Amino acid sequence: MEYTVTSSKKVCGKINGEKLTQDDILSAGGSVEHLLAAGHIKEAVKTPKAKEEPQVLKDEPEAFVFNNFNYEQGDK
Repeated sequence: MEYTVTSSKKVCGKINGEKLTQDDILSAGGSVEHLLAAGHIKEAVKTPKAKEEPQVLKDEPEAFVFNNFNYEQGDK
């Protein structure tokens, strides 16, 4: 789980706004529950990943191609 530092003091070597993991806190000898209760960290907000959309619309009609066949038919 990821957490964001909300304190004005350094938490496990991180400053306000930086993210740290549960492993970072535990390896530094800290307690996640204590830091949460004291307001030094909060759970990081997970942002949803952007969904990639196709560049060409499926409903778009095919473009007209002008070639010799079409040109000859138009001159008759």
